[in-house]
Amino acid sequence: MNDKDKKKMYLTVADLSTMGIAMVLCIVLGLAAGFYLDKTFGTEPILTLVFIFGGILAGFRIMYKTYMRFFNEEGKSDGPDHG
Repeated sequence: MNDKDKKKMYLTVADLSTMGIAMVLCIVLGLAAGFYLDKTFGTEPILTLVFIFGGILAGFRIMYKTYMRFFNEEGKSDGPDHG
């Protein structure tokens, strides 16, 4: 394995390892924003639930985009070059 392949492998591992961090961060930020807005507007569980759901969706979107980018790169390296 040459240096270029090692660098690509390390970058791929780093990119994939951020998926879990991004998921947790999105949920925590949604929870914090929901708590803050609920206390500000007095709408106790409503905005917290909305923002947690939004955080979960955002986390899954990030995971999906990372997953697709990883597997699209894998497929492109194996198949013919379509320019």
